[in-house]
Amino acid sequence: ADAIRTATASTLAVADELGARSLGLVAFGTGVGGFAVSEAARIEVEEVRRHVAGQTGLERIVFCVFGEDARQAFEKAVAS
Repeated sequence: ADAIRTATASTLAVADELGARSLGLVAFGTGVGGFAVSEAARIEVEEVRRHVAGQTGLERIVFCVFGEDARQAFEKAVAS
C-alpha cells in the first residue's frame, strides 16, 4: 500500500515538474505485484484528490486500467 501511495504521489509530482497538463495513471501493483485492484484504486484516487487540492498544473488525470474488474473498481473509488 505504501509503495502504491508513494508511486502515485511521485508520478503526480513529476508530472507537475515537467509542466504536464494531463496524465494517465495505471493500476500500480495490481499485475505481477498481486495487490487488490479495489484497494489500489482507493489509494490512487485518494492521492490524486490530495494532489489536486493543492497547486497543480494538471487539468486532466485518467486512470488507464485493463479489464472490466479494474474499470469498475476505479469508477467506484472515483464515485465515493
